[in-house]
Amino acid sequence: MLTLKKQHFFIFFLCLMIARPLLGEPPAGDESFSEEPKNNVEELPAPPPIAAPQPVRPKRKYFIEDPQRIDAGIFHVAFAAGGNFYIEPKLDANRVPLGDYFKDFGFQGGAYFDYDYDDINLGLRGFLGYKYILNSVHVFTFDPMVRYLWKFSDKVHFGLGVGGSAAIWFRKVTDTSGREEVAFIPSLLLGAGFDFNPFMVDFKWLINRIGPDSTIMGWEGYFGFRL
Repeated sequence: MLTLKKQHFFIFFLCLMIARPLLGEPPAGDESFSEEPKNNVEELPAPPPIAAPQPVRPKRKYFIEDPQRIDAGIFHVAFAAGGNFYIEPKLDANRVPLGDYFKDFGFQGGAYFDYDYDDINLGLRGFLGYKYILNSVHVFTFDPMVRYLWKFSDKVHFGLGVGGSAAIWFRKVTDTSGREEVAFIPSLLLGAGFDFNPFMVDFKWLINRIGPDSTIMGWEGYFGFRL
């Protein structure tokens, strides 16, 4: 038989064993004391990088001088007209020189295209136009040239150049020439001229052939306006 004291202890132990499953496991510890406090503010994503603004490239300006231009030269267009003097040997029916020449004045006109470099004393020149020569020949030509420039000021230049002439000659039947033909006749081209904006003066010497009784050449002069 258990004593009264042992009976009380047994009843207390039995009650503790019955109540333990109902109460659950005790917490291992208070996390509020074992861990550092958390920051409840959510971190925002970093803003995307802002691209640096691209420099604005100034637009090119044609026909006028602009100190803010970033290219290497200045482009000009000019319209010019003038007169010419050509000589050509006379030929017989077998195209043999007769020892005499056709000599006559004519006229021409067209457009010039100039590109004058800023950093070097060189320029490119092209002429596209029409010529009436020797009282019977229609000529459609393109004359490109490279020029060396002496620059006296921003608007006054003198240039000497060399190039070539690519021309189509159309010859009618006339009293002085018994031929009718269309021919491609290239020529050596030498030139000199002044450019004093907005005006220009140009002189050309075209040499197609030099020889005894077979020389074909012409002299041309132009006056024009540059844009």
